[in-house]
Amino acid sequence: MQTLSGGGMSDTLVCLDENLQRKVVVKSLKAGIEKHRLMDELSALADIRSKYVVQVLDVLRDGEEIVGFVEEFIEGKEISPLDVSTDELISIGILYSIVAGIQDIHAAGRVHRDIKPDNMKFDVSGVLKIFDFGLAKIEKDAKTKQLYFTKFYTAPEVFVSDKDGNHIFTAAVDVFAFGATALWLLNGGNLPPELGSIPPSVPALPAIFDAIPLKLSAGITALLNRCLSCDPNARPSAAELKIAIGKQLLFGKHRMLLTHSGMDHVVDASRSQVKLSSGADSVTISYNGLEFVVTNVSGHVRHNNRPVVVGYILQGSSVIVLGDPGLRGRTSITADISHPEVMN
Repeated sequence: MQTLSGGGMSDTLVCLDENLQRKVVVKSLKAGIEKHRLMDELSALADIRSKYVVQVLDVLRDGEEIVGFVEEFIEGKEISPLDVSTDELISIGILYSIVAGIQDIHAAGRVHRDIKPDNMKFDVSGVLKIFDFGLAKIEKDAKTKQLYFTKFYTAPEVFVSDKDGNHIFTAAVDVFAFGATALWLLNGGNLPPELGSIPPSVPALPAIFDAIPLKLSAGITALLNRCLSCDPNARPSAAELKIAIGKQLLFGKHRMLLTHSGMDHVVDASRSQVKLSSGADSVTISYNGLEFVVTNVSGHVRHNNRPVVVGYILQGSSVIVLGDPGLRGRTSITADISHPEVMN
């Protein structure tokens, strides 16, 4: 049996589950701590089903009263700042895992309230897990008169209480903490001192990620900057972050198969553009690494019975038709676009 640091509210032991021959974590309240703290954490873990969040396995009872619970033990390495030579895809993969876990937490109607590097770890298979839900709350009830916070990772609006003396936590608070965690990872473990002031001093339009040594694409950099905005409404949602970062992970991995007159043509990273023509009607489709976009069109071109214009984005399985819909002799071309998934 091994004792772990359980923070200020819980005693945490690593024990052996003799039935399944695996290590587990057993959590129970420290003396003098209100029971609802334990129940809040247990409720959050029971509601969230995520690859990136530690899972609760069982509860411990003393008669009818719940006195603790059992959760999976993450027997892997702690996260650490990334070296400047780290490949961009590796960096983005770690960010994706973190924000995917946060999005799953928010999808369950919860706010973690204490996102930071100390509360995440890689398991033995390399999957990042978020843990320590001692401060987690249902979002609509995520307020407290006593403020618990971690310097550098707590959003500025949390420090301002409402008319009833409550400090309000929203999903945007977790997004700010994600931004600070991302900066810590990508900037050699360094965070600007203004993030550690109480409340933190952050600009309305931050550009903090523009200067980090580990360079990312302009789109991801801009999105991460928004995470640290002083205005919570200007921050992206975890769902928006997950989609954008996921797209970046799949950069250059999509494939479009065009079939015309029994012949197959492929558009992908190696052949990024194709021009389809029939008489005076033509369309040029270009692959930019993320999407298949119409970059030139002439005459009558329709896609799934909708007129095609420059900037039109093709998705899924579809039919491209060249020719005036009111005349005979139209040319139909099937287009099938692959849907690669993030496996992280």
